[in-house]
Order: sequence, then C-alpha cells, then structure tokens
Amino acid sequence: MSEIKIYPLHIGTISRHKDVFLFKLGRGVEIECPIIVWYIEGAGKRILLDTGGCDPEDKELKPWVSPYARPPEQELPNVLKSRFGLSPEDIDIVLISHLHWDHCCGNDLFPNAEFIVQKAELKAARNPVPVLKPIYVDRFIHDFPYTTVDGDTEIVDGVSVLLTPGHSEGFQGVLVETENDRYFLAGDNIALYDALEHNPPWPGALYIDFRDYFETLDRVSKLGARILPGHDMKVFEAEYYS
Repeated sequence: MSEIKIYPLHIGTISRHKDVFLFKLGRGVEIECPIIVWYIEGAGKRILLDTGGCDPEDKELKPWVSPYARPPEQELPNVLKSRFGLSPEDIDIVLISHLHWDHCCGNDLFPNAEFIVQKAELKAARNPVPVLKPIYVDRFIHDFPYTTVDGDTEIVDGVSVLLTPGHSEGFQGVLVETENDRYFLAGDNIALYDALEHNPPWPGALYIDFRDYFETLDRVSKLGARILPGHDMKVFEAEYYS
C-alpha cells in the first residue's frame, strides 16, 4: 500500500447533549464536539472527507445549529494553508459523507474538486423528511454539481466509499488502506469512541431507519478496520493516522 496519511482537521465546535450521539445514553450530559474534516494525503489525489459547517452567524441556520463556534483559525482554508501549505484550489476530490449542514457547507470553497456523494443521499436530501428539512442547505442540494455513486465504490487505490445507511439514507463512510493498517472513517454513524464500547457499536439518536442503522453498525464492526468516529475530540490525540 502507498504511504497514505489521514489527518483530522478541527473545523468548529458544537455543544450537544451526549445522548444525541449515543441513543438514550448520557442524558443531560453536555459535551463539546468537533466538526471534523478529514484530509487524506498520499493516495495520488488530494482528498477531503466533508467540508464542514456554515458561518456560525448564518441567520438562516442559526436557530438550528446553535450553539456552534468556529474561530478564524479553524476555518477550513486557513487550516489547509497553515498545516499543509495548500489552497482550496489544490484539492482534487471531496467525498461527502452526507448532506447535513455541518458536513457540506464548505463545498463552494473548492472550485477544482470533484464532489462525490451517494445517489441515495442526494435523492433523499432533495425530498427530506419534513422535520429534518432545516438541516439541509438548499444551495448544496439542488444545484450543486455532484458526481453520484451507487453503493460501495473504489475512489482511488487505497480509498473506497462504503454505503452505510443509518444516520441518513445514503450515508457513506470511507475505508482507507494505508501501508500499516486499515481505517474506517465512520462519520455520524459512529460519532463517539464511547459507541465502540458496545458490540455492535451503539447508535446515535438521529437516524432514518433503525434496522438499516444496526445492519450498518454490524457490518462496520466486521471490517477489521480501526474505526475513527465523526465527532470525538479524542481523534486529535494523533496528528495523523497511517
């Protein structure tokens, strides 16, 4: 395998009750959760998983997303520049785990990237369950130029997306084969390391279909991969994973 490195990037912080990420566990416990963008280096293309959230002062979304903070040093272009010397124009591929606001609101920063999302995710986002409509941002749903894939798909050698429905209809996680190990970027399906204390991993409280969700969690637990959660501060204990 090539010398692939996976970097977690801290692109803002949200405050939530823990049971949002662990179904019926941790009620009343408020935690600080990072919005994470992953940068995958060394696979022949410069790849991001997700692009982070909106401007914290966006009046349209603010009632839904608060409390949410993102200081200037955590804005995605600034992080790419300070850590890797990259500009948004340098990114080749953006994989979108799902189309909720905190994972795709930076899409328009990357003019040269191909954006890849599951066909089922785009279809569902364009006709969402009414109660979930506020977590979608129209300009990144209806008129944005996505490349759609239908199911598990190899993107480049060592990097594949897996269709893992649960948190959303067309959620995709990312399986990365490095020189030393294999990793699964689980996103919001497994948001916290605490979920991994259960077998299969414990679900979150935001989901579309619980049966699909449990089938996904069972599948992920059998991948033989190190699971990297989607909203856990502990992922930053390592600069990168390889």
